Amino acid sequence: MIRRTATSLFFGAALAFSSIAPMPVQAQTQCAKVEKRDIAQLFDRWNQSLQTGSPDEVVKNYAKNGVLLPTVSNQVRRNHDEIKDYFVKFLKLKPMGKINQQNIRTFCNIAIDSGIYTFTLTNNNQPAEVQARYTFVYEKVGNKWLITEHHSSAMPETTNTSAQ
Repeated sequence: MIRRTATSLFFGAALAFSSIAPMPVQAQTQCAKVEKRDIAQLFDRWNQSLQTGSPDEVVKNYAKNGVLLPTVSNQVRRNHDEIKDYFVKFLKLKPMGKINQQNIRTFCNIAIDSGIYTFTLTNNNQPAEVQARYTFVYEKVGNKWLITEHHSSAMPETTNTSAQ
């Protein structure tokens, strides 16, 4: 009886509240119309920001709550300050990226670009190439596509492995 009364009171209060303050109807989300080539150009925008040598320019590509799982750091970066800290160090290697293999999928205001890229890095005036797997998840924020997730990891296998 007590249990039934408590349940009745809960639902009665919920009904009363809903009649006084109805739940707002959520506005329909407009899906951005996007072509895969437009998403492919976002890598170019990001890569060009690397060429400026300015961590602030690179960070402009990321959403405020963007997450970076970087290639040459074990630390997960969860905001602009942490992402900037990574690029302060990474940009000293003068990175230049190129896409080797690209897979783009688009959804309502979300796009995913994943594949393999190669970076040319310069350390002590010695260039070296690092091939890595990548995933960029973009979200349409206002009128701009921003990176909400970026994962990059060096390829785990060398070309001489037999585990293919």
